[in-house]
Amino acid sequence: MTPLSPRTLRGAIVSFRLPSPIPNVIVFQYNPGTLTRTLEVRTAGGGDAAGEEAFRIAGAPHETIKLDIELDGTDSDVDDPSGGVQRQLAALEMLIAPPTELVIANTILAQLGTIELIPPQAPFTLFVFGSQRILPVRIAEFGITEDGFEPGLRPIRAKVSLGLKVLTYSDLPFTHPGYQISLAQQVAKEAMARAASATSLDAVLGAGQRIL
Repeated sequence: MTPLSPRTLRGAIVSFRLPSPIPNVIVFQYNPGTLTRTLEVRTAGGGDAAGEEAFRIAGAPHETIKLDIELDGTDSDVDDPSGGVQRQLAALEMLIAPPTELVIANTILAQLGTIELIPPQAPFTLFVFGSQRILPVRIAEFGITEDGFEPGLRPIRAKVSLGLKVLTYSDLPFTHPGYQISLAQQVAKEAMARAASATSLDAVLGAGQRIL
């Protein structure tokens, strides 16, 4: 690669079935062209707070991210049972489904008359979009549009619409690895904000001197 055509990083979703440290990595075949972020302030007294309480911030803002992932398996082997884009779709769908071994275990416990079953635990999931955006997330919305099918009716192309709820240090316990990751992201963001403020101040002062 040359400086005129720098290497573009690939976005990804990385998940862990804690306490196992082995990640499941889903690399985006194509980076999304658009990413929508919505932030909502987390106030101490709720939306009806008044007086000084109206200015108090209870923690990191609520943030949601929406993006579309394009999958294309046109060049895959049609004789492969997992050809097309089914393999990628299955990996994404497993992020919001309990593992079958847990379902079977709970079924056995229910048959034995056990009152307390094993609660399903979603995997610890990270949204990775560049080195400066590594965020703990929970998948809140999931939509799939399949486009084109091979002779066995396996989808050849698909668009996955994801809605991600960002989990911050205000949502996670101190001992959770996502807490540390979220806090590190906040520290990096504060540094960028300070740099932007200093640049803006220099521009304003420079403009004032030119006027004088």
